[in-house]
Amino acid sequence: MTEITYTKKDVACKLQNRLDTTLYAAEDIVDHLFTILRDMLMEDSADKVRIEIRNFGVFEVKPTQAKPMARNPKTNEIVHVPARKKTHFKPGKILRDFLKTPQDGNE
Repeated sequence: MTEITYTKKDVACKLQNRLDTTLYAAEDIVDHLFTILRDMLMEDSADKVRIEIRNFGVFEVKPTQAKPMARNPKTNEIVHVPARKKTHFKPGKILRDFLKTPQDGNE
C-alpha cells in the first residue's frame, strides 16, 4: 500500500492550473481559505461548530466530557482528564461512495 502526502502548495498548484492564474495568487487564495476555515473552527462563542461544504463533507468541533477516573496504561495510575474539544470530519456522499468501493488486490 502506497502513501501520498499532499501539501498546501500542491493544492495551490492544482488551483493555479484550474483557474489559469499565477502560483502566487493561487497560494494566496488557498492560504486565506485555510485561515478562514481554521478561524471558524476555533470560535469560542459556541460549544459546537459545524462547517458544511456540499459535495465534500462536514468539519465539526465537538466538546468532550471530563473523565475523572481515567487510567494511564503505562503506569496504571488513575488520572483526571479535563473536558476539551475535538475535531471530526464526516465525508460527503461523493467521497464516502468512493471510499466504500472495494480496491483490487490491495489488502
